[in-house]
Amino acid sequence: MKASKNNVYLGRQPIFDRRQNLVAYELLYRSGAVGEARVTDDAAATAEVIRRSFKRIGLATVLGKADGFINLDAEMLFSKQIDRLPGDRMVLELLETVAINDDIIERCRQLKRRGFRLALDDVSFYSDSYAPLFEMADVIKIDLPLLDEVRLAALVGQLKPYAGKLLAEKVETRERFEECRALGFQLFQGFFLSRPMLLPA
Repeated sequence: MKASKNNVYLGRQPIFDRRQNLVAYELLYRSGAVGEARVTDDAAATAEVIRRSFKRIGLATVLGKADGFINLDAEMLFSKQIDRLPGDRMVLELLETVAINDDIIERCRQLKRRGFRLALDDVSFYSDSYAPLFEMADVIKIDLPLLDEVRLAALVGQLKPYAGKLLAEKVETRERFEECRALGFQLFQGFFLSRPMLLPA
């Protein structure tokens, strides 16, 4: 069942730099404002809510001076709805469920040429098949709960040759925050730093 216009919300999960300054929001579709919000996997719904939010309440209210991250599945990556988003403010976050092939890689290159930045979501291992995306990614989001200290350090070592900033996601404790900062992560996201906020869309 689709959420009605009266109970559709925009979830904003803050992203911080090494000094815990706010630099961006990950923008998510939410279907309720009370209790734990249910997050849909429909990336098209996310883009539609964001588009409506920008039109209704304005970019300044949604993002302020921060950038916005939006989740994209393979279908949404090729959608014309991407054209409605402000390329200079948005970071396109490619979900880990997207199967990498030549068409996906070329589409990412096209969007980068148009001014969008690219983030890779929920990275927990290194794969040569992702090398073309690692090379063009502006942000590589590391899924912390899937990695212990040894595996995390090894993955960071494999990704260091690439220019993309490393973002530690799902940072739940100060200890994990300090561990990631010591490893050289530049960006951080998680309940230790801030919980998501909701805006009516």
